[in-house]
Amino acid sequence: MRGLRWIALCFSTVLVLISLAIMIVERTITAEVWAMLLLAPVPAGFALTTGKDLDTESDEVIDWTDESDFDREKSVGDPSEAGFDVPVL
Repeated sequence: MRGLRWIALCFSTVLVLISLAIMIVERTITAEVWAMLLLAPVPAGFALTTGKDLDTESDEVIDWTDESDFDREKSVGDPSEAGFDVPVL
């Protein structure tokens, strides 16, 4: 997987270098240059993301406690009293 990351970084660098070469040769910024510059972060992003080669398994079980602040019988209330606008249809 590391080799694939290096290939992706090299491909991104090549895209940037080709776009710079086109800018120098044509002495202007064309649509092809913009396309290559916009595509350059895609392989770089692929190369910099974490892969599946990292061991991220966790056997820890988290037990959530019920919150006592939550009342199931409490109503929502009137939205106009809370300061919300009432929609007019």
